[in-house]
Order: sequence, then structure tokens, then C-alpha cells
Amino acid sequence: MQFKGELWRRQPKKLWIISIISLCLLSWIAFLWNLGSIGLIDKTEALYVEVARQMVLSNNWISPHWNDNYFYSYPAGGYWFLALSFKIFGITEWAARFPVALSAIAVVFLVFYTLRYFGFIEKKPDNNSWQLWLTAWIGGGMMALNPAWIAWGRVAVSDMLLSSAIALSMLCFFLGYAQPENPKIQRLYYCLFPILMAIASLVKGPIGIILPILGIGSFLLYVGKFWQVFWEINPIRTIILFLVVALPWYIAATILDGEIFVNEFLAVSNFKRFTNVVFNHPGPWYYYIIWGTVLMLPWSVYFPLSIANLSCWQWRKVKQSPRNSQLGLYCLAWFITTFVFFSAAATKLPGYILPVIPPVVIIIALFWGDKFSQRQPQTENHWLFIVSGVVNLIILTVLAIASAISGKLIGDDPSAPTLADNLIVSGIPIISAVSWGVGVLIALIILLKKSLWRWLWSANLVAFLTFVTLVFPPLIPLLDKERQLSFRELSTQIKQEIQPHEEIFLIGFTRYSIVYYSENSVNFVDNFEELKTDLQRKESKANTILVVVESTYLKVSDLGKTNYQLESQKEAFKLIKLSMKN
Repeated sequence: MQFKGELWRRQPKKLWIISIISLCLLSWIAFLWNLGSIGLIDKTEALYVEVARQMVLSNNWISPHWNDNYFYSYPAGGYWFLALSFKIFGITEWAARFPVALSAIAVVFLVFYTLRYFGFIEKKPDNNSWQLWLTAWIGGGMMALNPAWIAWGRVAVSDMLLSSAIALSMLCFFLGYAQPENPKIQRLYYCLFPILMAIASLVKGPIGIILPILGIGSFLLYVGKFWQVFWEINPIRTIILFLVVALPWYIAATILDGEIFVNEFLAVSNFKRFTNVVFNHPGPWYYYIIWGTVLMLPWSVYFPLSIANLSCWQWRKVKQSPRNSQLGLYCLAWFITTFVFFSAAATKLPGYILPVIPPVVIIIALFWGDKFSQRQPQTENHWLFIVSGVVNLIILTVLAIASAISGKLIGDDPSAPTLADNLIVSGIPIISAVSWGVGVLIALIILLKKSLWRWLWSANLVAFLTFVTLVFPPLIPLLDKERQLSFRELSTQIKQEIQPHEEIFLIGFTRYSIVYYSENSVNFVDNFEELKTDLQRKESKANTILVVVESTYLKVSDLGKTNYQLESQKEAFKLIKLSMKN
């Protein structure tokens, strides 16, 4: 199948303008629309943002602090982005999330750009070929509309900052590697690569350099160009650029907070996370097989076909292929090394696997783009493609059905007792079902006509675009109102209720946003007995304390039998004042 007309070849500037405007609109919808319309999400985002706020208030840009304690779970680099945004725009939820959203958007654009020039597997088509444009549009759309990329791209946590920095670093390296005929351009990308890698290491530690080196090193060894490229990148310059960006903070932190920095950051947050389960986040060896598949649905059903399409096992052919045709193999090495590294780690969380999303998107986009380079559909893996397409259709159908009955699926939630009813009344389940239903209809029509099979990807993109545009805007504020608003209002009220020297306790559950919204340090305890033990160890100058507790706990615990004073109640939460004599 070929497109008619000369727009592709003669007017690439217009296509670039159209593409940039489209990507900007898509990125705005996915990452920036109503970005600050909800409060901070417990637990991680609220904790991360409060550290950045303390950095601004204390003007201490070296030692991260939270709740009156050192917080060296992460390096300071990630907080710098948030703190700088606070300095420019003020301390708000929007300002905290803006740098993270920008980093996610940057990857969307660079994935598009990389596919636009190197989105082919064997012989490079004409530089203005419609195949390259189409592959880039598919990849850019998949990247911008990926639910996991959107979810973490709208939350002020380190996972997206790390994943984006690694992705940008990896793509810059390939853009340099693929253009040996243009030394100036190659030098530029080879210089950006270590800088971005250094930023990744400042966001989350040594993993920011380990993952790129593993991916790039394994790729270069496979194609037999390790030493050639090693000298080509100018290793002295690369090391200097990396150290100039990354090393100053590590030196400063060691000098200022030596033992605390080494013990908490290097020993616990890096080495121990890999070798031991920390913070109660274990997982079996296949943990990321499940989560990786889920986070990339329904695209993941095409991933085996996409890998097979690369023909990367033909080692001699791969070694002889031109550099600019090796993007798929490069991304496969990137995916495998990252996936294996995190699977080997003892501590596991869904967000850790985010760095594999860009290479997976590129590999799948290459698969679909390659189908448009074929005059006739290939018969190889014909039935596997049909099976994948049918599974894709089933997934979209399940999403449509699940959306329609989502109000009933939620069940009872003590912290959000009216969520299910209000969700049904809002009409969001029906809108969501229709969004996925549109994808089902498009996929069904395409599957019934063989000549249209290469367009099957469009069903997913249309369904996700409809969902993100029509469902996200009303759904996210509703969830915030039902699950976060009451606790946020109670936390904010503490600023008016607290007396000098009075301490704050939160009993029976953990929500770190109370520190940010109350603008005070908080003691987190599991039960009333632990609270009393904690008070016995302290010499407080106040006669009373403030306690935040769930209403249900107050009824069944000994705390409810004390002579407390109710200061405020918001839905399932109560703020009480308790005499120290209790």
C-alpha cells in the first residue's frame, strides 16, 4: 500500500509543523491538562514534594530533609527540578508536577524524532518516505498515550524523572552512533549522552549510569563494535562531562553529611534495595513479566511478533548492517538488560519497570511501520498475527465491559464511602465504556478485512485518545474529592488549630501529605499504645497534643475512651485534641 501525492516528499516542513503541533496538543491533553487540579497523592508524591518544599524554605540544596529528619532515600537532583519550579511558579501542586510532566513529554518528542529518521529495520527508505513519518506517528502516539507513562508523568515522584533521563540518554547515544558520517552532529549527541546519564544518577543514584552502560555495552558487544565506538565517543571527554555534572553533589553530601549519607543513601537506598527486600516490597522473579505486560496493554500482545520481526538472531547479517538500521536491536538490548536487572533485584515495585517502556514502544512501532514497507502482507507468522489481533480485540472489549460496571466493581471503601455511588451518577463509566467501545468497533472492522490489517494499531490509538480526552478530566478530580480532599482539608486545618509546642500524631494509617498540608512535623504511630510510649520518652512543653485518626479506629480503641476534644471531622477522619494527662 502506498500513499499518493507529493506532500511527503516535497513539503516536509509542513509535515514537521503538523507533527509538532499534533504532539504538543497530544502531550498537553495527556500530561498538562488539569495538572494541578488535584492535591498531592499519598504516599510517595506527598513525601517527595515536601522534601523539595523544605529545600526551598531552608535554602539547603545539598541535604534532603523530610519531617525534621534527613531523607537520603534519593539524591538531591530530582528535588532540584521541583524546587526550581517552586522558585519560579510558587509552591503549588502544579509547580511540583510540571518538571516531571516536561520530562515525560521530552521523551515523547525524542522517540518521535528518532523514529522519523531511523524507524526502519533493513534498507533505509527515502528520507522523506511516508513510512518513516507513519512509524514516527505510531511511536509518538503510543508513547504519549501509554497509561503508565501518563500516570507517572502526572505525579511528582522520582520514577518518571529517572526513566526520562535514562531514555533521553539512551536515545541521544543512538542518534550519535547512527550518524558517523556527520561528525559535528555525532559529537553533539555523544556529549549530551553523559550529561543526561549524570542527571539520571543525580535523580536516583548509581542506577542512572548502570542501566545505560549495561544496555549500550551489551548492544555494542553483539554488533562487534565495542572498542570502535568506545574510542569514537572520546571516553576522556565522556567521563569528564559525566563527573562535572554528577560529582559535585556527591562530594558535597559526603563532606556535609558523611556517615548519614553513606549509611542511608549508598548502603540502604541502593545496595540494600537490590540485595534485600526493603519497605515490604517483595516480588517473585516473574513480577515484571506480569507488570510489564499489564502496563503495555494492549500493545504487549504484539511484542513477541515485534521481536521476531527484528531478526536479531541473524548475527552475521546484523554485524554487516548499517548503523542507522539497528535501532530495533539497540532497543531490544536496552529492554533486556533493564528488565533482567530489575527482575534480579530483591525489592520490586511497578514503577521501577518504567525505563523499559520507551524501547518497547519503539520496537512495536517498528513492527507496524515495517508492515507498510511491504507491498503485500507477509504470510510468515500469519496466524500468530491473527491471534494477537483477536486478543487485542478481546482486551478492548474487556476494558469496555469493566468500565461499564466499574461502579459495582469498586466495592466498599471506608475512606471513600460514597465513591461507587458518585462514580455511577457522574456517567463516567458509560463514557469510558464508549471510549473503549470505539476501539472495539474499529478493531473488528479492520480484522474482518485482510487488506486493512496493517491499520490495526489505529484502533488502540483512537481508543486511548478518546479515553484520555473524555474520561481522565472528570475521573481524576472525582477520585481526588472522594479519596484525598477530606484528609487534605483536615491537614490544612491543623495550621489554625495547633498551639505553640503542641505535637501532631497520626494513628493507625500512613498518609504523608499531612506533613505538607499542615506545614508541621508529624509523629506516625500504629496504635494508641505506641503513642503513649512515645510520649513517655519525650519532654513536651505543651499540655495537649493533636491527633488525627480514622473514626472507625476511635470507636474500637482505648483512644476513644479518653477525655478528648473533637476539633474537626472530615468524612472518615477526625482531628482531636488530647490532654497529656491521658
